[in-house]
Amino acid sequence: MVSWNWPPDFPEDCPPEQATPASGTYYRIVRNDPPESSDFVSVYHLNRRRAEIAIKRGERTQCETMGLSVYANRNDAAANARRFKNIGDKIARITLRAESGKTLKTDGGYPSHYTWWKEESFEASSSVQSVENL
Repeated sequence: MVSWNWPPDFPEDCPPEQATPASGTYYRIVRNDPPESSDFVSVYHLNRRRAEIAIKRGERTQCETMGLSVYANRNDAAANARRFKNIGDKIARITLRAESGKTLKTDGGYPSHYTWWKEESFEASSSVQSVENL
C-alpha cells in the first residue's frame, strides 16, 4: 500500500476522499523543455491572490487550487494552452503512478481535466516522456 506525504500547507482533508491513486498517462501544459520543477507548481502557489479570489467566489476550493491541472486528452491540454497563452506553450506527456499522488476528474473547462495532488517528494520531471511545442 502506498503512503503519501502531502505538503504541510494542504488543508485538512486534502486531497478529497474521492481522489484516487494516480495512474496513467496525462498531459500538462508547461513552459520549459525539459520541464523544470517550476512547471509543476499549483495555482495557489503561483498566484495566491488569484486563488483566494476564486475560493471566495466559490469557484474552487482551497484544496482544488493546491492541485495541478492535467488532462487525459492531449487535445484538451493544447486547446487550453492556446486559450491561455500565459500558462505555457508546450505540452508534456507524463506517466503518473500511485506514488505520484492522487487524481480526481474535476471541472476545468475541458472534459478530460483532472486535478492532480502531487505527493510532496515526487519529482514530476522524472516522469515526463516527451514535450511538444504547440
